[in-house]
Amino acid sequence: MSGSDATGKGGGRRGRKNWRRALSRATSKALREPIRKIREPARQFLLRFIPGAPVEIESAASLPLVPYEGQMPGPRTRCLVYGEARVAVRLHPLSRNSADTDGFHYVDHEVVPPGLTLEHPGPHFWFSRSGLMLSPGGGIWPHSFTGPFRPDRLRTVKCVSATAEGAGGTGLRFHPALLKSAPRILDAHLIVAQSEAPNFGHYLLDVVPLVHLGKEIGAPMLSWPLKPWQKDILARLGVGPGRIREVPCKTHLLDHPVVSNRLSGLGAHIAHPQAKRTFDTIKANVPIERHASLPRRFYLVRGQGHGRALKNRDALAEALAARGVVAVQPELLSFDQQVTLFARADLVVAEFGAALANVVFCPPGAKVVEIISEGQHDPWSSHLCAMLGLEHVVQFQALSREEQLSRGDRFAPSPDFAFTADVAAICKAVDQLG
Repeated sequence: MSGSDATGKGGGRRGRKNWRRALSRATSKALREPIRKIREPARQFLLRFIPGAPVEIESAASLPLVPYEGQMPGPRTRCLVYGEARVAVRLHPLSRNSADTDGFHYVDHEVVPPGLTLEHPGPHFWFSRSGLMLSPGGGIWPHSFTGPFRPDRLRTVKCVSATAEGAGGTGLRFHPALLKSAPRILDAHLIVAQSEAPNFGHYLLDVVPLVHLGKEIGAPMLSWPLKPWQKDILARLGVGPGRIREVPCKTHLLDHPVVSNRLSGLGAHIAHPQAKRTFDTIKANVPIERHASLPRRFYLVRGQGHGRALKNRDALAEALAARGVVAVQPELLSFDQQVTLFARADLVVAEFGAALANVVFCPPGAKVVEIISEGQHDPWSSHLCAMLGLEHVVQFQALSREEQLSRGDRFAPSPDFAFTADVAAICKAVDQLG
C-alpha cells in the first residue's frame, strides 16, 4: 500500500464524501436550524394537549434473577450468563500520561468488567435513532443503548415533550398515543443492535459477542438493517443471512424484547475476558495466509473527515516509515485483511479511534502505541489492551491554546478539531519498544 493511499490523499471517492459532509453542515446551519427553532416551540405547545407520562429510568433489578439454563430468560425475569472478572491495568514506563485530572484512568489500577446478563422486560417501544427502549408508561430500559447516559436524546423524538424537571426526573414526557401506528413484534427476540448508525468499535465489542451467544443458544435475534461490513464480521462468526431478523429503521413496539446489560456500551468501555472466545472464533475462520504480505509493524491512521485530525500526520508517517512502520488506513481494507493485519502484528501505532478495537485480533504480547489528544479521555482502549495482555503505551498530545478552543466536547467533538503530534516523542517510544 502506498503512502498516498495509506494517509488518505488523492482519494476521489473520499474527497466527494468529505465535500458532501461539508455541504450538509452548511445546509443545516443555513436552513434546517432556523426552521427547527420555529417548529420546536409549536410542537411542544401542541403536545401539552395530548395525554402523556413522565419519562424515568427503570431499574433492571426490578426483574427477579433466575438461573441461566442455556436459553433466553422467561418473561419479566433476568439471568446471569457469566459473572464479573478482574483486570489489572498498568501504566507502561514509556507512556506519556495526560497532564490533567483524567490521567488517573491510565495509572496502575484494577478494573472489574461486569458479567453478562440477559433481561426480558415487558413491552417497550424501540427507537431507531438511538437504540433506546421506552415502555408505554414512560420508562427507559437502562440497558438499551445510551439509556442510562443520554436520555436527553429523546428530546429529538416527536412523541416526547420537555417539561419542568422534577426531583430525580428527566424533564421529559412521553406521549404513546402518537405511536399507535408503530409496527408491533409479538415474539421474543434477542436485541443485537444499538442504533441505526453503528460505531465500528461499539459493534465489535458490544454486539458481536452477544450475537455469538445468541447463535450458541439458538435465540431469535433482531436488528436494524445490517451494514455490509457488519455482515462480513458476522459471516466469519458463522452467522449467515437470515439468522438475524432485520427490521426497517423506524420505531417498533416489541412485546418481548430480550436485552443484555452489555448492549449499553459496557462491552466497549470495560471489555470482559469472556469476549476472547468470540474473537478467536472469528480469527479461526479468516484465511490469514491469503494476506500474508500485509506489514507486521504499521501505523493506523484515521480517515479524512473523521475529526481529531493530525496536522502533521505526513511528518509522523514519514518518520515512522524510516523505522519500518507502514502507514495503513483500515477503512481501505476488507474485514479479512483487517483481521490478518492485526493477527500478525508485532507493533501497532494508532491514532485514538474505533478502528483500534481490532486489537482483539492481536497475538498476546503485541505492542500498541496509542496517540490521544488531551481532552479526549476515554480509557476503553487501555482496559481492552490490559484484558488482552498487550503491551500498551499511551502517548497523550499537548494542545496549543488554539487547539484547546477548537476541540469541543468529547461526546460532541468539533469536526474542525485538529492537533499536532509530538513526532520525536512518539518515535522515541517506538525505538525503545524495538
